[in-house]
Amino acid sequence: MHSVENEPLRIGVPALAAVAQNTGTVVHLHTAGNTALAANVADEARIAPRRRMLKSGKVAYSERHVTIDCLVRDMSATGARLRIEGSVTAPDTFELLIPLEGLEANCQVVWRSGADLGVRFVAAPRIVAAKRQQVVCALTPAKAPTLRRKPRPGEVS
Repeated sequence: MHSVENEPLRIGVPALAAVAQNTGTVVHLHTAGNTALAANVADEARIAPRRRMLKSGKVAYSERHVTIDCLVRDMSATGARLRIEGSVTAPDTFELLIPLEGLEANCQVVWRSGADLGVRFVAAPRIVAAKRQQVVCALTPAKAPTLRRKPRPGEVS
C-alpha cells in the first residue's frame, strides 16, 4: 500500500491563472490585492479556504437583462455562499457581479438551503473596472467637545 502522508493533495481543479479576455482580466483572487479574499486558515479541509464577508452583489442571467440583488456571505477562489431574499430565486447557472470590487464570475449552484445558496465558479473570476466606490467618512462633531462650562446669556466670562 502506498503512503500519502508526506505527499501534497492533488485534486483535478483548473488553475486560476491570469488570462486576458475582452471583458476584463482573469486573476487568481489571492493576487488581486484583495485582503478580504486572502487565505488565513491553514487547516481548513476545502480546496480553497473561504473568507467571511458581507458585500452586496447581483445575480445576473438572460444576458444580464434580469438581475437579482444578493449578499455575498463568504467567498473563496473556487466559489461563494450567497443569500437572496425575496420570492425570486437564482437559476442554476448565472453570473455573479460584485460592483464594489469589479468582480464578475460565471457560477453554478451547488446547494440551496432556504435563502442561502452555495455556488462554484465555472471559470476564474474576472476583475473589471469597479462600477462604484465605497467611501467611508468619519462622523466627527464640528467642534471638539470641551469640559468648560458654557456662559449663560447675559453673563460675562
